[in-house]
Amino acid sequence: MTAHAEPVPGCSSTRLGGMRYRPMATPAFLARWLPDGVTPAALAGAPVVVYDRDDNLQHGWLRKRAGPAADPPQHFLPSSADYVTAVRLGLGWGMVPDLQRTPADAGRLRELDPDGAVDVILYWQQWRLRSPSLDRVAAAVLSAARKELDRDVGP
Repeated sequence: MTAHAEPVPGCSSTRLGGMRYRPMATPAFLARWLPDGVTPAALAGAPVVVYDRDDNLQHGWLRKRAGPAADPPQHFLPSSADYVTAVRLGLGWGMVPDLQRTPADAGRLRELDPDGAVDVILYWQQWRLRSPSLDRVAAAVLSAARKELDRDVGP
């Protein structure tokens, strides 16, 4: 899966749907790093959890609120489950996908900005070379996407 609509050469690209991400942190993190609220100055120094060096989701949201010069400390966690766990443990704030939130998160995660949700459109890219195995994988991915992803998000 990718967030890029343009197919890689030799591949087809199929829109799967959208995932909504919300800027979240623990109450303890907010009390320590953002005690006076989600201000540009506080955000510029508050640690952030980032998936990897290609992940712009947090920094895109951050630039809109704290300006282009904001350069907070970063923790890189290139694992979806570990990423959300790091936010739950208070290592930093991060953009948490709605699909990974649990009922227990209602008490342990808070949104930094109730209007700050970011929708990411996902695409399935697959070699144009057809085979029964690839067709089965694509069918399984498309079926799961229809069940789990928001079809009405984005353009």
